[in-house]
Amino acid sequence: MQRGIGRAAQYAVVPSGVPTQALRGAAPSRAAARARLGLSPGAYVVAGVGRFVAIKGFDLLVAALPELVARVPDAHVLLIGDGVEREPLQAQAAALGVAGRLHVSGAVSDVIGLLPAADVLAAPSRNEGMGRVLVEAMALGLPVIGTRVGGIADVIVDGACGLVVPPEDPGALAEVLVELGLDVARRTKLAEGARPRAEAFSTTVATGAMRTVYDALVRSRRLGG
Repeated sequence: MQRGIGRAAQYAVVPSGVPTQALRGAAPSRAAARARLGLSPGAYVVAGVGRFVAIKGFDLLVAALPELVARVPDAHVLLIGDGVEREPLQAQAAALGVAGRLHVSGAVSDVIGLLPAADVLAAPSRNEGMGRVLVEAMALGLPVIGTRVGGIADVIVDGACGLVVPPEDPGALAEVLVELGLDVARRTKLAEGARPRAEAFSTTVATGAMRTVYDALVRSRRLGG
């Protein structure tokens, strides 16, 4: 539409369905996930999930870590994944004096086995489509923080299930991470809004939306009964 191709009536948006119920059924407890990672029960853990490439913006999350640690003493960042930026991210953390607060899982086949260890999910991407991991995290009841790029702001209802920050701004990212680290009531309220928001992107909703599109096509061609 932005390029002037077609009319609004010709387009329908169908979410990439996420099996929210199955994810919840497969997820371990918070305590079990933390024990697997060696994280203390009382730590404040911010997770990032995805390929370690520049577009995901994990360097911005590491850049926010010193301020976060200074104001929330038991704060940690958990990066779940792997990629070409792994060593640069670890070197960045070391240069900033927070290497001990950055935990890197490496490549894993069961992200859901680790994600419940987090208190918050951060997606500081430089560009993004739907941001499937946002939905997965919300399905587990995690508040989410994302940058205002791509489809992220379409997934996160700012202030209801998470918070949206400007891109390329580690200071703004640090501020909201600190806020949620210190204000447990605020974090809990966002968590309560996360699960119902995730259902808007569930496989059930996606299947129903796709069926609606095809039903409309059939009717428009007078092929229906």
